[in-house]
Amino acid sequence: MIPAGGQRTLSLSQARRVALAAQSLSRARRREPVTTRKINSTLDSIAQLQIDSINVVTRAHYMPLFSRLGSYDTALLDSHVSKKHARTTEYWAHEASYVRSDLVPDLIAWQRRRWIDRSEHFTAEHHELSRKVIDYLRQCPGTTARELSSALNVAPVGEKTHWGWNWNDTKYVTESLFAQGKILSLGRSSQFERRFALASDVLPGDGAPVVPEAALERLILRSLRSQGIGTDHCIAEYFRLPLKLVGAQLEHMSQRGQVESVSVRGISKQCYLLPGTSIPRKIDDDLRLLSPFDSMVFNRRRLEAFFDFNYRVEIYVPQPQRRYGYYVYPILLGEKFVGRIDLKAERQKQVLKVQSVHYEQESDPEIERQLASELTMMASWLGLDEVEHKL
Repeated sequence: MIPAGGQRTLSLSQARRVALAAQSLSRARRREPVTTRKINSTLDSIAQLQIDSINVVTRAHYMPLFSRLGSYDTALLDSHVSKKHARTTEYWAHEASYVRSDLVPDLIAWQRRRWIDRSEHFTAEHHELSRKVIDYLRQCPGTTARELSSALNVAPVGEKTHWGWNWNDTKYVTESLFAQGKILSLGRSSQFERRFALASDVLPGDGAPVVPEAALERLILRSLRSQGIGTDHCIAEYFRLPLKLVGAQLEHMSQRGQVESVSVRGISKQCYLLPGTSIPRKIDDDLRLLSPFDSMVFNRRRLEAFFDFNYRVEIYVPQPQRRYGYYVYPILLGEKFVGRIDLKAERQKQVLKVQSVHYEQESDPEIERQLASELTMMASWLGLDEVEHKL
C-alpha cells in the first residue's frame, strides 16, 4: 500500500525476495530433464550469462543455468548460441556475455570499451585488413581469429613491433569490429575462441540503427526486470551503463510511471522497481552454489547492501593473502547467503575437491546436509566420480 503523498517502503526481506524471484532463484529446482525451452526461459529472466576464461570448476557461463535449473546438457546452450539468428548471442554486457540477441543493438549504442575498440588508431593497413576480414566472413561465417590469420596470411604475434600487447593484427581488427557490432559471434570453438560472423548472420531483424535515448530506456527497463529492484547504481551496473545518465533517466521514468520509486529499510539510496512487481511470500529453501560471475552476485556493492554479504573474488590475490580461497562460490539458502565454498574440479582424479567451507554463522546440520547433496549433484553434472574434502 502506498501512503498518501508518498512512496512505498519495503522491508529488506521483501526487497531480497523480489531480487531473487527476478533472477529465477525463488523456487526449488525440479528434478526433471532441462530442455532448450527452459534454458531460454531462464535467459529471458536474467538476460545474460557472463563469460570468463577461468575454468577451475566449469566455464562461468554454464554454472548459472545449473544453479537455477539443476543438471543439464551444456551442449544445449552451445548449440543454441552457435545458430544463425538465435535468441541468444555474445556481446559486451556486464562483461563479455551471452545475452539476448534483441539487446545487442541497444548495447552497441551504449558500450564504451575503448581498450577493446582500437579502430581510432588503425593504419591504412588495418583498415584494409578489416575489409578483408568482412569479405572473408561473408563467405565463411563461423571463423575464429586464428583461422582468419591463417587464411589471410597475417603475421602471428612477435613478428611485428607496433601496437604491443600479445594480440596480432587480426585479433585487434576482429575485436574492434566486434565491439562496433559489425561482426559478432556464432558461439565459441572447443578452444574457447569466438567464431566470428557478420552481424547480419547472427542477429535477427533488419539491423536498423537504434536511437540512443530510446535504447538507454529499454536497457534500464531490462536491467530492472532482471534484478527486480535496485538503486541507480544497481541498474546501471548490470549492463555497464553510464551512471549519471541512468540516474537522470530513472527520475524521468518515475515521473511518467514507467518505474516505481520505493524506499527499502536499511538502504539509504532511492530504489526502483517495475510497476506491478509482485513480492513473493517466501523463497524456497533450495541450497544453491553461485558462480563468482553469476548475475546475482557480480555487483558486489549491491550484494552487500541488500544481502549483508561481503564477497570479493580473490583470484588475483596472492595465495598467502587470500581469506577464503581462489575460486569461491557463495552459498545461497532461501533469501540468505549462508556461507562460501572454495571448489576445484580435479579432472584427472575425477573428483570435485572442496578446498574450504566458511559459514556466515555457526554451521547447521541441515545446511551441511543440503550442501553435501548439492555437491554430489554438481559432481555428477560435471562428469566427476566423487566429492573430496581437503583435510
